[in-house]
Amino acid sequence: MGCAGSKNLPSDPATDDQPEKPQPQPDEPVGCKDVVLDTQPAPILPPAPPTPCETYRDDANATPCLDCPPGWLTRTATEGEKNGCTYYFCSELCVSQWDAPSGAPKPSAELTCTCGCLKSAHKVCAEWNPRPDTKPLTCNCGFLKEDHRPCHTYRVNMSAANFGECKCGFAKDVHDADAFASGGKAKRQDRTSKELRDGFAHKEYADCPNYTVNLQSANFGECKCGRPKGEHSPEALAKNAEAGQMSGTTRRDSSEVRSHFVHKEKVDCKKYEPDLTGGEMGVCKCGAKRGDHSDFALSADTGRHTAKQGALHVVAQKEYADCPHFELNMDPAAPFGTCRCGRSRVDHSEAALAADGAPHHAIRKNSCEVRREMEAKQEQIGTTVETHGAKVGPQAHGSVSSRYRYREARVPGTLHP
Repeated sequence: MGCAGSKNLPSDPATDDQPEKPQPQPDEPVGCKDVVLDTQPAPILPPAPPTPCETYRDDANATPCLDCPPGWLTRTATEGEKNGCTYYFCSELCVSQWDAPSGAPKPSAELTCTCGCLKSAHKVCAEWNPRPDTKPLTCNCGFLKEDHRPCHTYRVNMSAANFGECKCGFAKDVHDADAFASGGKAKRQDRTSKELRDGFAHKEYADCPNYTVNLQSANFGECKCGRPKGEHSPEALAKNAEAGQMSGTTRRDSSEVRSHFVHKEKVDCKKYEPDLTGGEMGVCKCGAKRGDHSDFALSADTGRHTAKQGALHVVAQKEYADCPHFELNMDPAAPFGTCRCGRSRVDHSEAALAADGAPHHAIRKNSCEVRREMEAKQEQIGTTVETHGAKVGPQAHGSVSSRYRYREARVPGTLHP
């Protein structure tokens, strides 16, 4: 069905006079008499300009290219249809062409890096980081300190030689005011957990699929593959744990366990008897030590009062001195602990030592008796004796006995000789 208003539309006289174009048949080929083909070849593009490196290094043997405008250099193509032809490039603009660029030639040679690009094409890093092995001191980017600018966040360098110097290498007063403001602080960059995990150092595990302890290894916990336990993956350790749960333990009695122990050879002595007269402690009379005896030999010496009776027997055989009373010799020339009889203390019997330990009752004497003994001692020795601060003797004025009698006569109730 057609449109209702299409019957009333007038016919177009221009379209009515044109003859209808014949429609091509399905099997008839389409002609291309009216199509014009472009036979000109595509232009050959020059090689791409070199990319500036991150660290500028001066190339003293670089070609100056004085016939080029400032910022341009020349190179020779090494491949393609124009191999060996010269082309012009500008790394700063990232442009290369076969034709010479327009402009006045450069008045002097420009500094060129070893990468083949001009110094002006290189970028100065944001923070001054000097290399200590360079003279003059240059940054890791290859530029001097004068080519850098102070940072936007002032941070004190505590290890700097100059006080107040920032970590960027510049002094505090050359920084802008924004570097000291709170807004100039570096904001922490929020990162997802995946980004944090990607930055972690991933541990490389051994290729061993099953961790098995090597009991013959000198290193504790080493696997049979030769790697330690910490270098195995969790899967390898899990397989070892599963294998341990699946395998049952073997029960063995004490006698079987003792059979694998190292047995110490014992001596043939049937009874351990310590040699009390020997020079080494714990040696049996057979000459072997106590630890070299068997349990049967040690148990045979556990009789009642056996060791005590043997010790008393040895003590009874000891010869003692004939001195009945031990009295210590106070002579400085005599050895310490020597009796007046000339024998040492250990050579005396218990009775002689007990006589020395008996309590001694002091004999009380009056002053007259003491003075008489001192006078007799003075006459016997022939020297001056000090008595209560006064010197008495042959050289003293008057007789000693007369002075004593004079003092005693003045004291009532005193007995006179």
